[in-house]
Amino acid sequence: MKWVLRILLALVALIAALVIAGCVYQSVSEGNDARAYPPPGEMISVGSTRLHLYCTGEGSPTVILDAAFPAQVSNWAWVQPQIARETRVCSYDRAGHGWSDLGAPPRDAFRHTTELRALLGHANVPGPYVLVGHSLGALYARAFADRYPDEVAGMVLIEGTHPDAWKRQNLTESVGADPGMLAVAPLLARIGFFRLGLFPVPAADKDLPPQQFAEEEAYFKTTKYFENLQAVNNSFSAALEQVRGLASIGNKPLAVVVGTASENYTGVPRELQDELLRLSANSVFVPVEGATHSGLVDNEQSADDTAKAILSVVEAVRTGQLLVH
Repeated sequence: MKWVLRILLALVALIAALVIAGCVYQSVSEGNDARAYPPPGEMISVGSTRLHLYCTGEGSPTVILDAAFPAQVSNWAWVQPQIARETRVCSYDRAGHGWSDLGAPPRDAFRHTTELRALLGHANVPGPYVLVGHSLGALYARAFADRYPDEVAGMVLIEGTHPDAWKRQNLTESVGADPGMLAVAPLLARIGFFRLGLFPVPAADKDLPPQQFAEEEAYFKTTKYFENLQAVNNSFSAALEQVRGLASIGNKPLAVVVGTASENYTGVPRELQDELLRLSANSVFVPVEGATHSGLVDNEQSADDTAKAILSVVEAVRTGQLLVH
């Protein structure tokens, strides 16, 4: 019995030492990454949460870029410079994304839009805004436009999330991660399991420029990424319900951008994109030849077409003319 107890105590001590070593490794590595990849924009306090905002260019209307999930400011590397040549453009990291703090729950559409409005106010970024939402970012753009209609002049939905997409395809409403893994992922991340390669993590898009590719790779290895993944999933159905049934945006210019190599170009997903097109009486469908869902912003050539679609809405806002179908 003494030998059994000694062996058990040794195993417990070994496990404890490994856990402590993993925590130290994760913490030190995140600190190194933070120094290697500082935020390109400003860190602005919205209540107790610091959000990252990156603005470039001059002119009006201001374009606001709201990324896909779990993308970040880095993913607009090809799009933002093109928009900045014509007008002011701001990308930002929602709470829990990129350089922004995790933020308080629930991480639903109303929470995100409230924080975005406060962020723009604190940063002195006046409207009117052209809201650009990619994938899940489009859900938040629609919520913002509905809650603050006088501040929104136009909108671009880049394969925007439709709140009924899961119901119409008999799918479970979630971010797509295994529920069991989601429950323990933050803990495993904290002790370095994902950083050590013991479990797979999302891969950054290789179509991004090298700097932004490395920034995204670093983010996917943080504990914050897995905490945010869990928080967004917990509020996912609530966010969809908040946007379900929102009113149209009237005659404000709207572009719906879809890649021809994306799953959203055919079948039920395409029908849902066509429904988003009907959110405005002044809308245009923009197919981007050969583009995938992520490639619409991450691929240099496809991002060029996406930027042109955004600038067409900017021009329509400035001139008051209808978008050309």
